[in-house]
Amino acid sequence: MEYRKLGNLDVSVIGLGTLRSFDVTEPADLEPRRQIIDNCLAHGINFIDSAAMYGASEKAVGITTEGRRDRFYLATKVRIEGKEAGKRQIAESFANFNTDYIDLLQIHNMIDWQTHLPTLERLKAEGKVGMIGVTAMVNDAYPGVMDVMRSGRIDTVQVPYNVVQREVEAELLPLAHELGIGVMVMEPLKKGRYVKELKGEPDLTPLKGFGVKTWAQALLSWVVSDPRVSITIPATSRPERITENALSGALETMPQELRDFVREETVRLL
Repeated sequence: MEYRKLGNLDVSVIGLGTLRSFDVTEPADLEPRRQIIDNCLAHGINFIDSAAMYGASEKAVGITTEGRRDRFYLATKVRIEGKEAGKRQIAESFANFNTDYIDLLQIHNMIDWQTHLPTLERLKAEGKVGMIGVTAMVNDAYPGVMDVMRSGRIDTVQVPYNVVQREVEAELLPLAHELGIGVMVMEPLKKGRYVKELKGEPDLTPLKGFGVKTWAQALLSWVVSDPRVSITIPATSRPERITENALSGALETMPQELRDFVREETVRLL
């Protein structure tokens, strides 16, 4: 597994997202998630991203990482209007994770960011939060995100980036590189669409010599082969997917001609 800098952390280039996949409460449903955490440890994945708005996901992460909290960096997000409501939601995140320290707290989709940023800065100064970040899902938000990046008040940004959704290449990724801001990539597989919803089977032949065995691995490798990316965080509810995903973090940088092929093959089959 390759590790890169995300702010002041050394993170595995493949992390774990928890949107929908960890929104469970029943013991029978928690057991596969515990196996996911086991597999993360076995393959060197050391970063888990969640959010207050992901239902029971934070709590499921807290339960399944119990006794091994120190083996992971935990990230979550505040998404609510108002200072006091934000403080309450953040407090719930600490309780759900069953921790007194969160490595990265992000402002989800820039919701009421002017209000929440001072709260996060106070928590960081108090040593309760390691880093501060913002996330954005849509292109229209990127100018505002870049303004906050230039302010020097945040350590990370989280944005979608994949073989089709490449808008961040124009300005945001270069700015993050210039400023030394960590980049977290969401939706590297477009919520699985670029694997499950293709109109045919992609041709893996040119990628076999590179070490890729599945199209998901090709898509993940495509993302992390951009050196400006710190980490990507695919979500899964299947323990065996961790082994598949982790291989992408152990490959060499994908040559540009193979990156072009993966992008063109995906577009051809959409």
